[in-house]
Amino acid sequence: MSNNSVSNNENSNLIRRFYNYDWSSTSLGPIDLWEPQIKSILGLCFKSSFPTSMFMGQDWITIYNEAFLKPAIEIWYDMPELITKLDRVRESGKGVYYHDFYKKSSRDGYKEEMYIDYSHNPIYKLDGTVWGVICIMTESTQKVLNKRRLKTLDKLACQTADAKSLESACQIIMKALHNNQDIPYALIYLIENIKDPKTGFNSLVARLVATTFDEVCKEELVNEKLKRHIPDYLPETHEMIDLTKVSYQDHDTYTEKYATSTYLFLRCDCWPINLVMKEENPIQVLLKDNSQAILLPIKLTSCNERNLSAVLICGINLLRKLDDKYMEFYKSVLNYVDRILIRGMSIEEEKRQAKILADLNHQKDMFFQSISHELKTPLTLIFSPLDELINIYSQDTQMKSYLQIIQRNTCRLFKLINTLHQFSTIESGKLEARFYETDIAKLTRELAINFENITRKLGLEYIIDVPNSDEFNVKVYLDHDMYETIVFNLCSNAIKHTWSGKIRIHLYLEHKNEQKMIVLEVSDTGVGIPKAKLPNIFQRFYRVESQSSRSHEGAGIGLAIIKEFVKHHGGDITVTSVVNKGTTFKCWFPIGKENLQWIQNYSSSIEDNIINNCNADIDKSDNIISSSSTDPTNNSLNIINKKYQILVVDDNTDMRNYLSDLLREFNAICAHDGQDAIQILSRLDKLPDLILSDIMMPNMNGYKLLDTIRSNIKTQLIPIILLTAKAGEESSIKGYEKGANNYLKKPFSSQELILRIYDKIKLSNLRYKILNQQYRQETIKQFLLTISEMIYSEHNLIKTLSNIINAIYNILPCNRVFIISCEPSTLNTSNGTLVALYENQEDITPIVESFPDEEIINLYSQSTYSQAFLNNNSEIEILSNTYCANTCKNVSMLSIRIKINDSYWGWIKLHRPLNSIWLNSEIELLQQISNQISLAIFYKTLIEENLEKEIQRKVETIANKTKTQILANISHELRTPLGAIIGFISCFDYSTLTDNQKDMINIIEHISDSVLSIVSKILNIAN
Repeated sequence: MSNNSVSNNENSNLIRRFYNYDWSSTSLGPIDLWEPQIKSILGLCFKSSFPTSMFMGQDWITIYNEAFLKPAIEIWYDMPELITKLDRVRESGKGVYYHDFYKKSSRDGYKEEMYIDYSHNPIYKLDGTVWGVICIMTESTQKVLNKRRLKTLDKLACQTADAKSLESACQIIMKALHNNQDIPYALIYLIENIKDPKTGFNSLVARLVATTFDEVCKEELVNEKLKRHIPDYLPETHEMIDLTKVSYQDHDTYTEKYATSTYLFLRCDCWPINLVMKEENPIQVLLKDNSQAILLPIKLTSCNERNLSAVLICGINLLRKLDDKYMEFYKSVLNYVDRILIRGMSIEEEKRQAKILADLNHQKDMFFQSISHELKTPLTLIFSPLDELINIYSQDTQMKSYLQIIQRNTCRLFKLINTLHQFSTIESGKLEARFYETDIAKLTRELAINFENITRKLGLEYIIDVPNSDEFNVKVYLDHDMYETIVFNLCSNAIKHTWSGKIRIHLYLEHKNEQKMIVLEVSDTGVGIPKAKLPNIFQRFYRVESQSSRSHEGAGIGLAIIKEFVKHHGGDITVTSVVNKGTTFKCWFPIGKENLQWIQNYSSSIEDNIINNCNADIDKSDNIISSSSTDPTNNSLNIINKKYQILVVDDNTDMRNYLSDLLREFNAICAHDGQDAIQILSRLDKLPDLILSDIMMPNMNGYKLLDTIRSNIKTQLIPIILLTAKAGEESSIKGYEKGANNYLKKPFSSQELILRIYDKIKLSNLRYKILNQQYRQETIKQFLLTISEMIYSEHNLIKTLSNIINAIYNILPCNRVFIISCEPSTLNTSNGTLVALYENQEDITPIVESFPDEEIINLYSQSTYSQAFLNNNSEIEILSNTYCANTCKNVSMLSIRIKINDSYWGWIKLHRPLNSIWLNSEIELLQQISNQISLAIFYKTLIEENLEKEIQRKVETIANKTKTQILANISHELRTPLGAIIGFISCFDYSTLTDNQKDMINIIEHISDSVLSIVSKILNIAN
């Protein structure tokens, strides 16, 4: 009961009914005759909060407490075995415990499964006989349901990893839900947008993939699928449903209400999958036999690009109602189903991608093989005519050098094609080898000796440590082409990465894994390989970008091919390296023919094969020599006097020489990599007008060179054009982002390259002019402000003017600049006084001679004032040929008057060599300087005058105060004796005096009053 008072009342009523019952009419007799212990047990039964019942007497009369939700007789009535169990307790006298006892119970108007835990314990009389049985019961239905549902979820979780595809994931889900009490049956539909091949429109199709009704038909397969037995009480269950053709319709509804929720059930003839997809919420369905099912939507669009969804249809247990806990269980099942489907979908997508990649890889291999064969035909047609042309033009040095460049690069292209062909053959698993019994010592020596001349030119010690053939008393089987490639590639790499020291080719016998093997060891004292990058060194297309090398050429697959060749011989290859100390490669070749698949007889055509195939590698090494022997000092010193200077940066010697020859109208300076270019820039007296650089270079590539140049304030404005074989948009964007002015892809047109160079140089010069003009304007602005400050701060005007003309010389180069001061009323300069002078002893080149280009002379000529304008302007005087008495030579003179308060104070005069041109900007600048000097002097004079007046006024004020103070003091001093005189005169009023004396007293009194009046007036004025 939810209310304790109600519960107590009902319990009291039950006890009252018990005691008011006529027990004498039963086999138990009157209650007064019952033994005390039985009454005590009865009291305990009625007061217990657990459902408790007592079976008493020979006929097992049932007594129960209020904790029973319904009379105990209704619970136990359909248990015929109950009497047998009670009799067994009476006979044995021992209690029995029953755990999770299953029973169908009718509650809330329907039958439901019920699980209980109860015990039967005997009640003894005083004589030791069993008088009855007490039964204490607890319901464990929810515990059993929770355990059962957790087991279902655990089963789904354990099978998630088994999903290998979307189909298999659905089958796994159905297998996990098979024979499940909470989900009596299940179906799963996959919904996907499918394009109709006939109409071309997309349609939303639901496909039934799996059900718990599926079973393997052992005798035959029905439509190559599992056989399905769909029960009749289910709605129409179609294998395929075109949801775009299913119209939405109204369904009859049935509502079930519970304490905390309400569920709406639809009555329908077929599964409402389209409604589930529309609302994206679970939908409950009432079936034909009044059983129930639920449709749960699943979204799978987040797995990949496929627009997939699913609907899981689950049956609802007939003995359970769809309450909140049941719904939570379905949501948990849905989460696990979603994981399994996503897992299957991901594995399926991975397999599809793997298949696509495998097909693409196969197509690439086929393409490499096809393109290799296709390119060899035109290359073969180039080789023969080239040899003939070289023989024909053997006397023409220039033409022969061009043809040899073509021949070298054709050989290089041919070797690259062979490398790609070998790589594609290895990747496709079609590598074929022809093994011969070989004198490996002789073959190795003849291959290694080809690099002696190259290493000698590079100043490297080259050691061929190969013993005589007699010392190898073993049989070795080699594929000569493969072995030649191995030796040449390892030697070329050693030369490429070794700047000083030695290179050693060593052949010897050694045991490995209890097997006698021949080891080819190629070691050097080069730059080495970082330890972290050694595990990747044999991966295809892997390059160690950070290390220094002589060249950047190569496809990055040489070592990968070598490893495959060595493995094809049944051997192995290892590498050890220390940075800045060197690298050692060891190739292990087995002795005998046990590890080989094809063996043929020994061939004697080894030497010719070597000579014919080694040319490309020798040419490549020669190219390395040329690229490493570039002398930047000679380039920077031997500069031909041409209009523009260009720095060419490329690690390929032929390309560098070709560009130098192509740009012969410029001063072309060459560098073989980015570091070399930086060194050249630091040595040049004049920076180049443009830099033309390759991107893929050793030591410092084009991007790093670009960063270095743009980060240096001295070189950051030099225009840069990048040349590259990378044709992708990403590489060009990267170049522009780093500050390249242009990006040219190889192969390029020579005319286009020259036009772009001229265009970028002109734009750069224009940019320089604009920046110089802005800088000059800012400098002039600061200088004009400085003039006022200099005049204001310096008391000595002559010294200030001297400093000003020094600054004028720095802005307006000239031989002589001076200032003449005149009387305000005088206009004749001959009467002036020289107040400031600056002279330059070096001769200044006339501006006309500075610009030999006729266009520029005309441009500057248009920038000068006309003579008529100068004649009408008395403040400017220009004399292109006038005699200077101080220097005793004719000069070109520019004079600007300095005007102060509408009168002329003086002149600023500049001298240049005879017939020099004075530009408008220079005249205007000098006028601005003159005006600024005029204003500064005027304001300084005005300030000085005002200062003098202020001083005079203060002096007068002080003097006036002093006079006033003196008058006040004098007046005060005079009043004292006058007061005494007037005071004593009054004493004679009562004295006898003669008339003369009286007259004298009157005169003194009158004069004293007059003087006192005057003194008072003076004192008043002073105050």
